[in-house]
Amino acid sequence: MNKRFIILTHFILTILFCSSFISFADVAPAGLTLEEALRIAYRQHPKMIEARQEISGSKGRWIQAEALPDPELEMDIGGFKKHATEENGKQVRDAKLDSFAIRQPLDPLGTRFLKGRMAHDEVNIAKGERLLIWGEIRKKIIELYARILAEEKAVEIGKDNLNVTRQFFTNVQTRFQTSNALRSDMIRAKIEVSRAENDMLISQKNWKVSMGEMNLSLGRPVDTPLSLSDSLSYEKLHYEYEKIRKEALVQRADIHNEMTRLSMRKKGLWSALLKTFFPKMAIGIQRTTQDFDNDTAILLSASYPLWGLNWGQIKEAKAEKQKQAVHLDALKQQVSLEVYQAFLEAELADKQVVLQKQALEEANELLRQVNLQYQQGEIPFLNYLENIKAIKETRLAYFNALKNHKEKIAELEKVIQATPIPIGAKP
Repeated sequence: MNKRFIILTHFILTILFCSSFISFADVAPAGLTLEEALRIAYRQHPKMIEARQEISGSKGRWIQAEALPDPELEMDIGGFKKHATEENGKQVRDAKLDSFAIRQPLDPLGTRFLKGRMAHDEVNIAKGERLLIWGEIRKKIIELYARILAEEKAVEIGKDNLNVTRQFFTNVQTRFQTSNALRSDMIRAKIEVSRAENDMLISQKNWKVSMGEMNLSLGRPVDTPLSLSDSLSYEKLHYEYEKIRKEALVQRADIHNEMTRLSMRKKGLWSALLKTFFPKMAIGIQRTTQDFDNDTAILLSASYPLWGLNWGQIKEAKAEKQKQAVHLDALKQQVSLEVYQAFLEAELADKQVVLQKQALEEANELLRQVNLQYQQGEIPFLNYLENIKAIKETRLAYFNALKNHKEKIAELEKVIQATPIPIGAKP
């Protein structure tokens, strides 16, 4: 009986363990890829939500701009003063509708069409601003993703360094007990352990702060659990300067926006000219219901800029057009400089990764050599500490170089407007 009970109990515990493992695997959060992070940010980042609402608002202003002016209704109701009638002499009020008129104001010929086209240009500008905002957000997400991966490596390096210094302290302590090391060496080794632990704690704090920033950029609470699935790897720079410089002048949304604004200024000048030659009009109908004047009439009215001939508005529109043309030319020159600078920064970061990778390989070999030499008593205490510090800094420098490389590539892609909408995300 006891043997059967033990077997049955073992079987039940096995089932419970497996089921709990499966359920844990089902609910465990999967790692977040960079593409998924970009897709979430495109949909949920507050600035992207604001940009979409701005586009919706500009479309509403476009509808309003193409609508006719509001009609005007005028009614003439008789006076409310009492007076005696001829039939019975009673006091009555003459509160009748004597006449009414309906008027439809009209803009000068052609100006309403131009106003509608200008409002449509504002919609295109809002869409361009959304692209610019997305370029900034995309760059920020890539930077945060690379920073988190680099800080994860910093935490790992910090733990490794802490283990090395602890082992080093143990070795010094052992040598001190056998009178082969000074007491000051043991104290110094203990200090290095405290420093290594402090560095690891700082790395962990920085890593958690960066994950909070990433959650915030994804439109989530800062303390949401987050794990990344991509790795911090190196991809050689594949952009060519002359090609991307020309592409930037064609693709940049801010250049398109300034060109659209220049087109709007031209339309504004034409609108001012049309207001000079064509008056504001109003057409309507008037109905009179009085006994002797019972009649219907058509109403026509016009307002012409006789005093000044709209010259002030024309002069202002010309100045705005010229200012915008100068601003557009200056922006194109600025874009050329930004592309040149961003390309040089990315090129430098690319070379730095190659150099730091070589230094990392040498640092790994150095670690093996100094451990062996110190154990054999071939190098002094302080030299060993300096080598351990240099190895740690070299390992950190390599992953920081990878992070910097990702950041510079993201900056370059933002500058040349190579910021595609994530796959599966709605525009």
